[in-house]
Amino acid sequence: MKSLVFKKDGLHRLSASYIPERIPNREAHQLEIFNTVIGFLEGRLPLKAMVVNGPSGSGKTVTVKKASEQVLKYCSQRSIKLEYRHLNTRFASSDFTLAQMIALSLMPNIPGRGYGSRELLFTVFDYLEKSGSSFLLVLDDFDSFLSGVRSRFFTDLLKISEEYEDRVKLILILIGIEDVSRKVKDSWATSFFWKIGRSFKPYSAEEISVILKDRVELSFNENSVDDSLVYFIGRLTERFGYGSARYGIELLLASGLNASYEGSSRVVPEHVREAQFRIESIITPEDLKTVFSQDPEVRRLVERLLRVFESCEEPFIGFKTLEEHGVRTRDSNVVEKLKRLHLEGLLDYNPSRREVALIGMPLRLLQQAFD
Repeated sequence: MKSLVFKKDGLHRLSASYIPERIPNREAHQLEIFNTVIGFLEGRLPLKAMVVNGPSGSGKTVTVKKASEQVLKYCSQRSIKLEYRHLNTRFASSDFTLAQMIALSLMPNIPGRGYGSRELLFTVFDYLEKSGSSFLLVLDDFDSFLSGVRSRFFTDLLKISEEYEDRVKLILILIGIEDVSRKVKDSWATSFFWKIGRSFKPYSAEEISVILKDRVELSFNENSVDDSLVYFIGRLTERFGYGSARYGIELLLASGLNASYEGSSRVVPEHVREAQFRIESIITPEDLKTVFSQDPEVRRLVERLLRVFESCEEPFIGFKTLEEHGVRTRDSNVVEKLKRLHLEGLLDYNPSRREVALIGMPLRLLQQAFD
C-alpha cells in the first residue's frame, strides 16, 4: 500500500547509509578536512594521519565522506590519480583481517591465503606504485579496533609507507569516539598525527532540528510533518539521544512509520511518543504509580496535565493554556513538581520558552498510570 507520509525513496533518505547534499553545522569541519587532505596531497603540508574524534552521532563519518567526495572531484578535475576507500574497522578482528580488508578493497582477486598482515600491506603499496595512484584511506571506528586487539597495525603501516614515501602518498584519516592518537602505544608514532582544529560536539536541539528539517523535506510528503514536531524530536534527541543526529533521524523514521502503519497522512506527537517509548522507555506507568504513591499532589497535577494533552494536538503546551486548565505555572510548589517530572523523564519542562511537552510515554500508557 502506498504510504501517505513518505515520498518515493523517502525511507532510503532516512537510512544510515544516505549521504545528504549538505551537512548543517558541519560545513566548517568539512572545509577544514578537505583543505588539509589537499595540503597533504599537494605537498604543502607534511604527510600525517588525520585524527577525527567526537561523540557518536556528532557527524564525524558523514562529514569525512562529504569532504572525501570533494577531494575526489578536485583530483578528477586536475587529472590527479587517487584511490579512496572508507572502511569500518569495527568488523576487523586482527591486524591480518584489517590488512585483508584494505587489500581486497583495492584488489578483489587477491588470494585469501598465503599472506601475513605486513605482506598484504606491502602488496597494497606495490599495487599503488604500479598504478601511479595516491591513496586516501579512511579507517572508521579505529579506536574500537585498537581497544579490541593487540595491534601493531598503525606502526607497521607507517613504517611501510616510509619505504614508499617518494613513490606513493598515503593519506590516512582515523575516525573514533575516543582520540585515536592516545591509543597508539609507540611513542615515536605520535608525531605522525594531525588533529583538526574544530571539535565534533553533540548537537543541540536547535541544530538537530535544522538537520531533521532537511530530511523531512527530502523524505516526507508536504505538510506531513510540522516544524513544531521537528523541534519536539530535536528536544528528545538532545535529552535522551545525547545530541546524536543518528538518534534523531532514527526517531523521525520510526515516527513516520507509525503514521504510515495507521494510514495517517500526518505525523503527530503521539506517533513520536510511541516511537520514543519503543526505542528507549525512560519511565513506565509502574514507575509513575510509585511517584504518585510518594506524592499525591503530583498525581493530581499529572491528571490535569493528561486532560490538557488529550485535548491538544500540538507537541508543546504553552503556560497560558495550562493556566486555563487549572495548572498554576507560577506557583512555586507546582514549579517544583513540574521540575521533578522533567527529571523523571515524563515531561519536557521548558520555562525559557514557557511550554511543557509530554515525552516519557504515549498517552495510552499515561492513562494506565491512573488505573
